[in-house]
Amino acid sequence: MKRFFLVIVFCLGMVAGFAQDAVDAVQLKNDGNDALRGKDYKKALELFEKSIANWGEEEEDNAMIYNAGYCAYKVKAYEKAVKYFDQSIQNNYKTSTAYLYKANSQRKAKDEEGFIATLEAGIAANPNSTKMKSMLSTYYLKEGNAFYKKGAAILKQAAADVAAGKFKTTDDQYKQATTKAKEEFKKSLPLFDKALELTPNNDTAKQLKAAASQAING
Repeated sequence: MKRFFLVIVFCLGMVAGFAQDAVDAVQLKNDGNDALRGKDYKKALELFEKSIANWGEEEEDNAMIYNAGYCAYKVKAYEKAVKYFDQSIQNNYKTSTAYLYKANSQRKAKDEEGFIATLEAGIAANPNSTKMKSMLSTYYLKEGNAFYKKGAAILKQAAADVAAGKFKTTDDQYKQATTKAKEEFKKSLPLFDKALELTPNNDTAKQLKAAASQAING
């Protein structure tokens, strides 16, 4: 009988402990919300993470997980930000902004492949998101422009060498330079096309594509 009583006491103690953990987790979340409202993102993140660790078997608090990601982003803890925004996406909570913040976190962490994959997935899930389309289009435009500028720089140097009398436009050196420049322009075209596929009215992408095409065929 005494042994049975001790087992009951032990079980009651465990229940009380779990209940206290749940109360502590809620209080930590509330304190984290206060810190977030005060823009103390570092403190808020610490409190949210403690709350998440003590949350137990209760249904996840989607708002807290999203806020933890936001605070991690603000303090430049990008790996944590990606983790929490990924959870928000899986929980179908504020998915559009979660995709944007996750992609931005990956971009800032120099995870280029992850950045592209996240935006592609985000656009597939939110086909009307102009923000995600614009972000990915801007990336492709920037990458394409880098190749375009390389090609333009090669042509500029070749023209300067001709003006300086180093060689003529009929010489092999000039022909080699123009061939190399055209290779760079050709690399830019698929990227401009991707940008235009996402943002068809992008005048900058249209102009650069036209200029690159003219340089290739000129």
